[in-house]
Amino acid sequence: MEQTRHSAKAKARKHLLKSAGLIGVLTLMSRVMGLVRDIVSAKMFGTSGPWDAFLYAFTVPNFLRRLVGEGALSSAFIPVYIEVLREKGREEADRVAHIVSTLLSLFLGALVLLVLGATALALRVGEFPEKIRLTLSLLQILFPYILFLAHVALSMGILNCHRHFFTPSLSPVILNVVWILGILWVCPIGGDLEARAHLLALTVLFSGVIQLAVQFFPLRGLGYRMRLAYDFYHPALKKIYGLILPAIMGFAVTQVSILIDMTLAFFLGDGANSSLWYGNRLMQFPLGLFGIAMGTALLPSFSEQAAQRDYEDLKETLSFSLRTTFLIVIPASCGLIFLKTPIVRVLFERGNFDAVSTMRTANTVMFYSLGLFAYSGQKMMTSAFYAVQDTKTPFLISSACVLVDIVLNLILMWPLREGGLALATSVSAILNFGLQIFFLEKKVRGLDLGRLAISTLKITVASVLTGLAALWVYSHANFSLGSELADGIAGLSASIASALAIYAVLCALFRVEELGAVWKTFARP
Repeated sequence: MEQTRHSAKAKARKHLLKSAGLIGVLTLMSRVMGLVRDIVSAKMFGTSGPWDAFLYAFTVPNFLRRLVGEGALSSAFIPVYIEVLREKGREEADRVAHIVSTLLSLFLGALVLLVLGATALALRVGEFPEKIRLTLSLLQILFPYILFLAHVALSMGILNCHRHFFTPSLSPVILNVVWILGILWVCPIGGDLEARAHLLALTVLFSGVIQLAVQFFPLRGLGYRMRLAYDFYHPALKKIYGLILPAIMGFAVTQVSILIDMTLAFFLGDGANSSLWYGNRLMQFPLGLFGIAMGTALLPSFSEQAAQRDYEDLKETLSFSLRTTFLIVIPASCGLIFLKTPIVRVLFERGNFDAVSTMRTANTVMFYSLGLFAYSGQKMMTSAFYAVQDTKTPFLISSACVLVDIVLNLILMWPLREGGLALATSVSAILNFGLQIFFLEKKVRGLDLGRLAISTLKITVASVLTGLAALWVYSHANFSLGSELADGIAGLSASIASALAIYAVLCALFRVEELGAVWKTFARP
């Protein structure tokens, strides 16, 4: 019996890693395309004032997307949908989805009309600096993007519940491809940078339509049809209401923190928002590749384990997932810290992105990367809290950490400029992650924190040594390939390749057991 249970756990872990691996591969496609997107954007816009305005206008609908879309909505919807699916069957579960979809359409449709009216009035009667007027003008174009993306997030939640991860993970790939095509073919039609920013905003809005349309095909394959349903007092909806409001508040504090960072960056002059954006995008590459991928794959697994009251498996799954994720993201963060300047220079320094832009962006990369392990850990910890239908604790923790972030922002932004904003974000994220571990341990007991701490220490030591070795290889690599860019690419390639080999050897010497688990999962069919 015990052997059968052990075999089932091993199979579940393998399935979890492969699900995260599939999402990770598709996310890798998105991140690579995202890097290409940022490279062409940097060449055209650099760290200019119009690019600051565009990024702020783009952040607002993204804020709401995470709030009512893939963040709070998915966290509240997925556990209830799975519960209804298990207890009452597919038809009733789909009816719950129809009601949620109808509510989203009504609420967000009214919100879009309200924001469009308010910005039009402000532009007509208000007197603002030119950068603020440009931001409001771009917001008018970009805000309806949330209407499409919220329905994309709901569709992704339904598909993930049925273990369909492929098409949902294509959504960011579509955004990046359309964005790149917009930069290369549409934006050049405009004359100055402001006109090009408006054309890019229209392109991004169009990408939202495509992202939603793509989700229809796998949904139809599952037999799901989008319909209007107005039973807003459905028993399952009452559970979602109870979960989503504190979940929105929990996600809101984190997203509000991002908006505060972007707003404060306006006071630091042109280029601050742009530098934050590029630095955050580089930090997001390894985070999205495995940290968020693991968190996405975990929520349905956690929800099933919680529905079956199998808290022992839930705790083991969480511990294993954290340790496996740290195996990837900690060395990635060290690589970004030690090689920050050559990475930024090779990727972005061309066109309107100059040496000063490289220096400012490299600083934000370093400070953001300090909290990379915490960002990825937060996603998994929050999924665990939501799976046991506790949204209050993450909200209270996040609220306290946002206050810490604001205070640190105001202290650090003047001596360190945008780098101080990034450092404040990392410190508050680490505090958030630590408090989540503390309170989840009190709630469920037995998270095997000792094993997690030992594994994290081994991985961290191996990662720092690897980062130092990578920097040494880069500084001593001498290539003469005919151009500075080619020499930089060759130097980075040599340092990264040597770092991968060194890290694998160090993990083997330190007996990091998670390396073996990952190898067994993906080396065998």
